[in-house]
Amino acid sequence: MINRQNWKLVREYLKYRRDFDQISKKTQRIDKSHLRRLLEWAQDFQFDRVAKIHPAFPEYILNVRIDGRSGPLSPVYVEKVIRSAYCFYVWVKTHKRGYASLNQIYLDTLKPPIMENEKEEHEAVTIEEIKAIANATVTTLGERRIRASAVFWFLSGIRIGAFVSLPLPAVDLDNLSVKQWPKLGVRTKFKKRATTFLLNIPGLLEVVREWDKEVREICGNEGLWFAQVSPDTCKIIPGAMMAGEYRSSIATRDLKQWLKKVGLPYHSPHKFRHGNAVYSIKNAKDIAALKAVSQNLMHSNLSITDGVYGILSETDVREEIAGLGIDKTDISELISTTKKLLEKLGQNYTE
Repeated sequence: MINRQNWKLVREYLKYRRDFDQISKKTQRIDKSHLRRLLEWAQDFQFDRVAKIHPAFPEYILNVRIDGRSGPLSPVYVEKVIRSAYCFYVWVKTHKRGYASLNQIYLDTLKPPIMENEKEEHEAVTIEEIKAIANATVTTLGERRIRASAVFWFLSGIRIGAFVSLPLPAVDLDNLSVKQWPKLGVRTKFKKRATTFLLNIPGLLEVVREWDKEVREICGNEGLWFAQVSPDTCKIIPGAMMAGEYRSSIATRDLKQWLKKVGLPYHSPHKFRHGNAVYSIKNAKDIAALKAVSQNLMHSNLSITDGVYGILSETDVREEIAGLGIDKTDISELISTTKKLLEKLGQNYTE
């Protein structure tokens, strides 16, 4: 049985997070889910006596599932749950009396246990896949909307929550810019504000421009870029500005249905953001370009971008390592061949 005092503390903490940290509803749900694990582990022990509970929380969380599946939880999830417990305990120790046992010595034990973590390939939409999506057949307004949306996600790297709340004035295709400004109604992560930019890939931009023109001809400058479509008339609703709570789910549903119809593999909207990041990082030529990529993804610093998206796939690693095996003789032959070709074209060659 869950201790009532513990439950009240968790509820107060979640209210504090909502009111003072101003976390999003999604983060609230995640925190609540993580701390539910903590409550179930402590049972009738009050949190001032948790140091006496065995097994310890990091060990307990390894094999406890609530989704009906077998096997251990993922290392990433375990780390997040333990981190949530740590932050909660710090809040309790800071704001409440009678929890001296939650000292730094105990808090230091709240760290993820060593787990076997088989490396997984990062799922990201590739440039070849997004070109196939851009060229796929569309026959309805809804299909034109979701195709343009998918291409927009790849070109911009925008998060789905921000995208579905983008008003038309926030999108300037002449300058390839997107104003992800909360004051315009854009729901960005942590309410960050930034002007970001689309990749300049002509074949893809054409799809985005076609939809942009279509929606503006109907809505002018009043409405959402992911325009609301009437379920009765199957036409755009002019001037509709309300981005409801389930707009992200609608976009995901439409994407899944359309990709299945045209015979293309499904990727969640966030994997298009991954695709933007991977493509941009692979084509960055120097640190300034990498920094620009990081800022365009609205990351706080470059280390976040590199840590999340900078891991090369096995194919990339193989190609890079194979390239290291080219000796000077090979390079000399390549230079000589290039020189001869340029001379045939009537151009001068300079090293």
